[in-house]
Amino acid sequence: MNEVRIFEEREWLWPKEDYHCWKHLTEYHPKIPEDILKTIGKVFTVVQAGGNCGLYTAQYAKHVEHVITFEPEPNNFLCLKNNITETNVTMYEAALGDKECYVGVKVDPINSGATRVINKGSIKQVRLDDYEIEPDLIHLDIEGHEPHALKGMLDTLKKCHPVVALERGNGENILFDLGYSKWKPFGLDWLYI
Repeated sequence: MNEVRIFEEREWLWPKEDYHCWKHLTEYHPKIPEDILKTIGKVFTVVQAGGNCGLYTAQYAKHVEHVITFEPEPNNFLCLKNNITETNVTMYEAALGDKECYVGVKVDPINSGATRVINKGSIKQVRLDDYEIEPDLIHLDIEGHEPHALKGMLDTLKKCHPVVALERGNGENILFDLGYSKWKPFGLDWLYI
């Protein structure tokens, strides 16, 4: 079940039982996307995964030409679709990973942002390399699944060399192997250039 919450004078459809993710995004780290963009300069295209219910997606959409967001959890995706009215956002109900297949998700009812990909299920997993996207920034907050997502975007990383934000540095060795350097922290995320 979902409810409407207010943040920055805007209504957000949100999972009713969640309190942790909402508090994290609205009180502890409400401006991470804007802070990242101020630090790295002009960005045209952002790839974001997990889109969750859209708070960070909307922030990116205010400042860049195109946001492509991926969110695998069905209820989060329902909230995301309801919350995002910006026309420069493309949304996919899918997980990013290293191969195209179907996965499951484990949902944490009190933290909608802690949904984790598990081995088998009915949710589509895709590789970013299979899309024709040339991102300037990739922001991954996918609860430990970052290494799998990075393996599915190696060609994109080599071709475009976007700035990458990873939660807790998950998968950073893959970036180091591609010549990236660890640059600056933003909350629980690290930037790599």
